[in-house]
Amino acid sequence: MPYLFAVEVKYENGKYIYNPNDLLNNFPYLEGKVIAGKFISTYRDGKTIRINKEFRCKVGRSGTIAIGEILEPNPLKAIGSPLPSYFLIAGYKYEEENDQGKVTLPIAENIMLKGGYTSYFEDEIKRILKEEEAGLILEGTIFHPQLEKCASSLKEALSSFEQENYAFTKTSCRKIIEEIKRLASEWKTIDRSESLCEKLKSVVNSLYSFASIGGPHEGVTTREETEFILKNTTSLLFYGNSIMKNERVT
Repeated sequence: MPYLFAVEVKYENGKYIYNPNDLLNNFPYLEGKVIAGKFISTYRDGKTIRINKEFRCKVGRSGTIAIGEILEPNPLKAIGSPLPSYFLIAGYKYEEENDQGKVTLPIAENIMLKGGYTSYFEDEIKRILKEEEAGLILEGTIFHPQLEKCASSLKEALSSFEQENYAFTKTSCRKIIEEIKRLASEWKTIDRSESLCEKLKSVVNSLYSFASIGGPHEGVTTREETEFILKNTTSLLFYGNSIMKNERVT
């Protein structure tokens, strides 16, 4: 899950830091953890500037003061961003130690939440909700091992759609649907329901048939039907991941 929030990043005592109170108030278990996310944009000289750079930060406290420290490699150094400045951030995942070593966990899954943000980023938030929500949710999701390749294909599909390469988008979607179709062929029930399982198989088969028109195959390829296929493929992948990870399939 991406958690969208705005912060003011400062440079103090040789460190790039921000106040993570908004983050910790909503997710107190993140204190002391390393967070992975993305700097989406910054506000500078009266305008919003797109960044889209991945980062990691350590969230902790110095006495009673909450501090988020940007870790190396620090993208703000690379782009030479002047400080202090306001940034719109998406937090995806956090790192934790257990008996097996370091693991990466989602802050939450299958949803995007908005925290505090200044008026500088209102238009940016609207744009993200319209254009980038699926991609951000994808970044914040841990996938079942059998669906990890599908997740990579969905990243390619989302990227190619933004570049208006609709034929490649449909090809990537077909790969995802075909793999879910293969997996679902062995399923007997979903949530203990044979009927639900059979209906899902029917949906998958229909979507695969619809997605098989155009792309490298003969047929129409337009933005509208490609977007329809992409959105339904995205929903199918997230649903399949949820039922497989939570052992709701027999």
